[in-house]
Amino acid sequence: MSGRNEDLQKVLAGKNIPILTLDNKWHKLLAPSDKTQQIKALEEKLNGLVKRQGKVTTDGKDIVKIKKKLMSEVLAIADALAKDPYNQKLLKDMEDHERLLKECNEKISVYEGEKKGIPAEIDKVNRKLMMATMEVCYRKIRENAREITFLDDWISQMRRELKKKAVRKQEMEEANHRAYAYMHDIFGADVIELFDRKYHPEETGAMIKKEKKR
Repeated sequence: MSGRNEDLQKVLAGKNIPILTLDNKWHKLLAPSDKTQQIKALEEKLNGLVKRQGKVTTDGKDIVKIKKKLMSEVLAIADALAKDPYNQKLLKDMEDHERLLKECNEKISVYEGEKKGIPAEIDKVNRKLMMATMEVCYRKIRENAREITFLDDWISQMRRELKKKAVRKQEMEEANHRAYAYMHDIFGADVIELFDRKYHPEETGAMIKKEKKR
């Protein structure tokens, strides 16, 4: 089994697998009752990573905007200091801006690192989810195949039984018809009418009428 999984991994290595939890067809593929604990855990983890990726991207863009604004303000402060180099407020503002710029750079570095690492983690979890999904789906397919074979056999057996019973029914109808015809020819219509009333209750009346019409 491990060798087979390794072969699958090699074949799938170059394949682009869509993010399953974002694919509506994946949700249709598995009913809630089909999801194992492993699938639920991987689904939750994958959703968390996708959400984190979106947040990192958005927060990264926001930090870049803040950095650009700070740099613009630093230039303005630098111009002001060139005219008044000992202005304590300007010096304090410059110090604060430099600190904030440093913090921005640190956050941008962290976000860039996450942005590079998250896609690989998403792909890794997504592939694990794919393997777990395939295991469940192919188990269901095997179970359905066995049930289909059983039903095919049952249907074939029922068809044979139905054919036998249809033949038996036809033979019995023909036997009744012959008996009724012979009695009618031997004893006459008036006598048969009397015996019809004696031996055939109402529930079999329809059958007798049918035989009379034949």
